[in-house]
Amino acid sequence: MDLPALRYLLLAHDFGLRFELLVILLVICFLVFWLTQNIFPSFLFGEDSQYAGYIYNAMGVVFSLVFAFVTVLVWQNYNGVSDAIAKEAGALNNVYRVLSAFPPEVERNGQAKLKTYVNTVIEEEWPLLSKDQFSVKAYKQLLEIEHLAIQIKPQNMGESNAHQQLLSLTLQATELRRSRIYNAHFSLAPPAWIGLISSLMVFLVFSCLFQMKSKRIHVLLIFFLSSTVVGILYFLVLFIHPFLGPMAIGPEPFINLLKLSWIY
Repeated sequence: MDLPALRYLLLAHDFGLRFELLVILLVICFLVFWLTQNIFPSFLFGEDSQYAGYIYNAMGVVFSLVFAFVTVLVWQNYNGVSDAIAKEAGALNNVYRVLSAFPPEVERNGQAKLKTYVNTVIEEEWPLLSKDQFSVKAYKQLLEIEHLAIQIKPQNMGESNAHQQLLSLTLQATELRRSRIYNAHFSLAPPAWIGLISSLMVFLVFSCLFQMKSKRIHVLLIFFLSSTVVGILYFLVLFIHPFLGPMAIGPEPFINLLKLSWIY
């Protein structure tokens, strides 16, 4: 599911994202506040404010439970993708090392293909992940590495054992790459979004329906409530897409392969 509005918000920096979320919520709340206070005053809780307050407290608890559930889903997905990327880089590094068990021409060819593939992932594929896309070029280069591993003909028992390990590591790297590609999207399904946004809107709109002696105090309370909700929502939005926004996962594990692990 693509969410153009949320994708646009995530293009902002940390402070800008929080500011934009606050403005959106305040505009909605103050619009509802103005409509109910001036055009539809019959919808306000007057003498029944005390009883409405009990319901309001219960709504806060329910909203907290919904938000906690959604946050756990998003956080687990983000951590899972980050862990898979580290394992993918580790698998490629192991492939690079195992190639040293074969003749020099096979080792040089395989290691050169690995470096080319990792460079393509960093420079071409990683920017595409934020758009929920992947590099066909990188995929073809990975297939070449798989083909090379399959075509190796072991000459002795040591090479035979290394060949089995090489095939296993190559398949592992392929599966981890597939996991990275499949998780390059917003981590909440439409029903989860509908539940979260509807609960949030009901909770905030309900706060505008109380009839208070001072409208200035009422506006101030709505502002602080919206600011608090934004602080919580900001944390959720930061991790909603593993490759987009201020907390986007970068290709550092792959960069480290080229700059640290594979320079010797």
